[in-house]
Order: sequence, then structure tokens, then C-alpha cells
Amino acid sequence: MKFSFFSIMAACTLLIVSCKPTETKTPSGYDYTVVTAGSGDAPKTADYVLFTIKIMGEDGKVLQEMKEGPQMPVLQIPADFPKGKEANPVVELLAKSKVGGVYKLMMPVDSIPNAPVDIQAMKHIVYEIAVKQIKSEEEYKKYMEEQQAEAQAKIAANMEKIPAIEELAKTTLADYKAGKLETKTTASGLKYYVVKQGEGPNAANGNKVMVNYYGTLTDGTMFDNSFQRGQALPFTIGVGEVIKGWDEGVALLNKGSKAFLFVPADLGYGAAGSPPVIPANAELMFYVELEDIAGH
Repeated sequence: MKFSFFSIMAACTLLIVSCKPTETKTPSGYDYTVVTAGSGDAPKTADYVLFTIKIMGEDGKVLQEMKEGPQMPVLQIPADFPKGKEANPVVELLAKSKVGGVYKLMMPVDSIPNAPVDIQAMKHIVYEIAVKQIKSEEEYKKYMEEQQAEAQAKIAANMEKIPAIEELAKTTLADYKAGKLETKTTASGLKYYVVKQGEGPNAANGNKVMVNYYGTLTDGTMFDNSFQRGQALPFTIGVGEVIKGWDEGVALLNKGSKAFLFVPADLGYGAAGSPPVIPANAELMFYVELEDIAGH
């Protein structure tokens, strides 16, 4: 399950988790706890605050996490703050925050209209917000331009890889079909072949990963690849966001690994296939590059 952070915050009443004695209130009267005070000046009107957020159940289990990177949350400090039921304590809190500051808030589940089924049995969920950067409008504009330039450069670099990947996929598939490829086979029937070993621990269930891929049928027909889009696919391992063969196969790799996954139909799209590109009962081959594992 995933939460829409900004929509929840706009609609719900918040209370604060008292983890330390440093407690105070937002202008609209909501309590919050300062875990780490941070340093420097608080943001001014129209400044942008970039922050990370971790949403946890009352048992401490992480339900959703938004970290640093292209998807890092950002809010602009308004000149006028909504009041009454429209008040947004997070914006008010960020208006008083400092870089490096960490803040915890507790949201009672019974204050959330139409609370998701997954959390209805809980009394509260916890928000942990860490402020990473504060930028003026001019600084933020420059920052976004730099981010866009970096993204465009990455897209161009990935596009340049395609001819070599196409050739590698062609020769690897030929070796696989001829029985010349020294693959390893898991208990489920997934076969894999590591082209390049990465570094560090393997990915695991619950990790958010970034994977570039090139997928073909066993007749060599390419049906999808992320390289042509110039952007790796983000997903969380073990929660059903991808086919079973990916959940299992990517967990066999570590950051920087390059490998081929040979996915039998029952770990892919099964008897139904995925028309019109993937036929029924199709074995699939994926060349994958594990770019990143969150937290590693």
C-alpha cells in the first residue's frame, strides 16, 4: 500500500509523537516534536524546502518512504497560510524548520477520512520529516535546471548503450538456446547468468531499487526496454510491483550488477500473456543492470 502524502496532510488533523521533551506548536495549534534542531535560518516566504519523509505504522514498520533524489518532496513557503480546517501543519512546520532538522508527527488513524484498509486497525501512523535543503526561488530555479540537465545527460548516455546491448542480447540468447550458457537455476525454475558482479550486499525484499532492462522473447523479439526511455525503472522488491521472476531475480544481485534473467511463464505473464506483445506461456529473457539499492 502507498499513501498520498500531500493529500493526506491537506485533509487530516495531526498530533505529535513525543520522542523528546522539545515540543512546540505550529501557528494553527498543532503539536510537533523536534528530534534534531538543525542549523541556519528558517525559510522565508517563497523559499523552497526540500525534505525526506518516512511514514511508519505504530509498530515502527515503514509504510512508505520518500528519500533524496529526483522524487524528493519539496514545498514552497506561502505568504499566507490556510486556517481552520484548511490549515496544513506540515507547511507550517517547514516554515519554522532549519536545514538538518528532523521532526516527528503522529496522525491518529480515526482522523483520516476513508483511511486505507491496511491501517484501519492502527491507532496512529507516524511521520518523520528531515529537512535537507532550503533554497530561494532563484536558487531553486537553478537547481531544477541542473537536475534537468543531469537527467538529459543520463538519457543520452543510456541511449548510446542500446546498440551494444542489442548485440549482447542477441549473442547471449543464441548461446542460451544452444545450451552453451552457464546459467544458474533457482528452486522456482528461474535461470540467471551474471555478466558483471556488483559490490556490496544483494538487494532484498522491501528494498527500493533502480533497474535498467532490455526484454526479449526467446525468438529474439524485443518487447520493451528502459534504455530507449533513458530512465531506469524504480520498484520495491517483494511487494508485487513487478513479475515474480523480477522480484526473485533482482534479489540475487547487488548494486552495479549486470545480468540476464531467463523467466519461465509461471514467473512472468503466465497463460494469459500480455497481449499484444507477450504471447501466452512465453519464456522471457531480460538483460538487467541494477543501478541502485536504496539504503546501500
